[in-house]
Amino acid sequence: MWNVIPVLEKLGIRVLSKITGDARYKEVSYAHRAKLNVMICSKALINMARKMEENYGIPYIEESFYGVDDMNRFLRTVASKLGDKDLQERTEKLIAEETAKLDEKLAPYRARLKGKRVVLYTGGVKSWSIISAAKDLGMEVVATSTKKSTEEDKAKIKNLLGQDGIMMPKGNPQELIRVIGETKADMLIAGGRNQYTALKARIPFLDINQERHHAYAGYDGMVNMARELDEALYSPVWQQIRQPAPWEQLTVVS
Repeated sequence: MWNVIPVLEKLGIRVLSKITGDARYKEVSYAHRAKLNVMICSKALINMARKMEENYGIPYIEESFYGVDDMNRFLRTVASKLGDKDLQERTEKLIAEETAKLDEKLAPYRARLKGKRVVLYTGGVKSWSIISAAKDLGMEVVATSTKKSTEEDKAKIKNLLGQDGIMMPKGNPQELIRVIGETKADMLIAGGRNQYTALKARIPFLDINQERHHAYAGYDGMVNMARELDEALYSPVWQQIRQPAPWEQLTVVS
């Protein structure tokens, strides 16, 4: 939320409560006064959103903060749901300004990341929202997991991946290494415990779970993600790792 709230504040939209790891008890206690609920993970929060709509008449939407297109759609949907024409006009102006600035910042990264193939192994909303963010950078997600994904999530994944994309309902190191090999992936994006799988496959790795140190949501988060993807992919260590070991290059003298 750190990269998203400042954008909403520019539009004059007040975030009344955040029911996330950054929430405070006081915020939760008056959350029922909100005009709109924005749900990020339907698997975890759909029941709460439905109950708040039933008890307090608060409509809800499901959105993603990852990627340029998703962030733009989120802002447009919020402005539309709040039903303020002036807000909608200001939203379009802000989107144009933020997108122009972002395109300039992302240009060097897009040039280096374009065409890189990625296997994504995460869950819930990130299993489809990160696909959208990767596409914004010119990357291709060739496979993703569907663990902790709702049927709606799976439909979005199928639409984003296309016919050739692989959906993995379950995964383990052996399965991930097999998929990485079959798809000729350049990188694995997953939770921290899968970094050793990437090392075994000798490909770069990016930690996408919430324990990471940098925020990827919002416009500024997109720059963070692009920078870290670039640093991981172009680290000189991968050239060394993929070379034969010194003892494998020894010649036998007869």
